[in-house]
Amino acid sequence: MDLSRRVLEQQEPLYAKEEDQYDEEVARLKSLPTAFKEGEWSLDDLEWIIEWKVGVFTKPTLKHLRKNDDEEIQARIEEAVHESSIRSKVEALTSLTGIGVPVASAILLFINPNRFTVIDERAWNVLQETGYLSQELSEDPTVEEYLLYLGACWALANEYDVSLRTLDMALCALDIND
Repeated sequence: MDLSRRVLEQQEPLYAKEEDQYDEEVARLKSLPTAFKEGEWSLDDLEWIIEWKVGVFTKPTLKHLRKNDDEEIQARIEEAVHESSIRSKVEALTSLTGIGVPVASAILLFINPNRFTVIDERAWNVLQETGYLSQELSEDPTVEEYLLYLGACWALANEYDVSLRTLDMALCALDIND
């Protein structure tokens, strides 16, 4: 598979067709970064992100998340919004019961879609197939794997002059349609 700006940009309609929550995703990508920045997000917003990321595993994930009290969730989200270190942002989120690196990366996407992307096995597979990543993604992705993945995504987005979100949608669509 060869990647190019044209190939990447052509994938959004395919992604939109496969992603049931595409319209809501687009709307929330416009509203949630401001809500997170201004501290006006809600637990419903957080639950929606989790549902968007984990699909059929939403109920067990939310059950674990609800083991955290609201103040703890608020504090960790605020930490993720305001920390400068990406590692610190991810670790703040993953310190919450029920939140692993993939869900943390999804939350970061909605905090700042210009800087973050979602670690996903399908996208990882495409990056591995095209030589941008050399190792397999572990069953339980680590912060180190996310940092490696994010760096590869930044490099690709820069190389092909596309947004991280365009790249993210393209990588998912390319794996589905490969």
